Amino acid sequence: MRRLLLVAALLLPGLARGQDGGDLTIAVDPPTVTIGDVFEATVTFTLPAGHEAIVPGEDADFGGAEVRSVEHDREPLPDGATRHQVRYALVLWEVGERKLRTPAIASRWPGGGVTELDGAETAITVRSVLPEGAEEIRDIRPPREMPLRWHHYALAALPVLALIALVALLVRRLRSRRAGEQPEEAPVPLSPGEEALLAVGELEGDDLVGRGLIKEHYVRLSWILRRYVERRWDLPALEETTGMLAYTMAGSGRVPGGFVEQITALLRRADLAKFAKHRPDAATARSDVDAVRGIVEATRRREEVDEGAAAEEAVASPVG
Repeated sequence: MRRLLLVAALLLPGLARGQDGGDLTIAVDPPTVTIGDVFEATVTFTLPAGHEAIVPGEDADFGGAEVRSVEHDREPLPDGATRHQVRYALVLWEVGERKLRTPAIASRWPGGGVTELDGAETAITVRSVLPEGAEEIRDIRPPREMPLRWHHYALAALPVLALIALVALLVRRLRSRRAGEQPEEAPVPLSPGEEALLAVGELEGDDLVGRGLIKEHYVRLSWILRRYVERRWDLPALEETTGMLAYTMAGSGRVPGGFVEQITALLRRADLAKFAKHRPDAATARSDVDAVRGIVEATRRREEVDEGAAAEEAVASPVG
């Protein structure tokens, strides 16, 4: 009888520990996202007084979801228990209905033992960037073998000739310096705003819209805007997808309020024109050029604007 009581005394704490965090839940916001967009998964559970939560960080396993960041909030309750709320910023890269299950969360009770909480799951829908009804992007065709001809060898020799020309140029410049000649001054690099406005002007001058080259128009317009964002605010705009860049701009705190949404909307429209069979009309394409110019002019560094105004004033004022 004494042995049975001893076994019961050892088992009852284990059974009690198994009930820790029995109210564990998971919720996603929003329930439907576009592939590559960041969404939030919130895991909520309650632990008794004296119990410590063991919560995974950015290495949490959500079954294929990429973890961007983790925030863990704790709320003491009147009975001594603690309400835990863990918010994960996630990204999914596969289209369709997905099941998200909570990662392994455990409770360390006062006696030193550890109990893993029962998991929970929820559903989320991941949509493609393509409009409904559009065909999926086809795979790239494999390379074709081409016979080598004399001009192929000539093209292969061009790098060698370019290297010889570069060495000759360096030798000439060294000789000119020894002869007392002044070396040519390196051109002053353009500021992010100046470069973007110059590129926008060249794009308008080429009139790709008037020639019916809508896709090519948006390829250049998207590059101009991404290049400006990267140089102006030191963000990886040329490397990230539109969804990732929207999250980066919003989280950096560098892009002024309101412009994150404008930039994201323009890049999404450009993505549809580049990668999907979506063809904006000519008026929209030209309007997007004006929108990019407006963003650049409104967010240029103050010193750029001041230097431009000073130069115009110097030209307009008479000498002496």
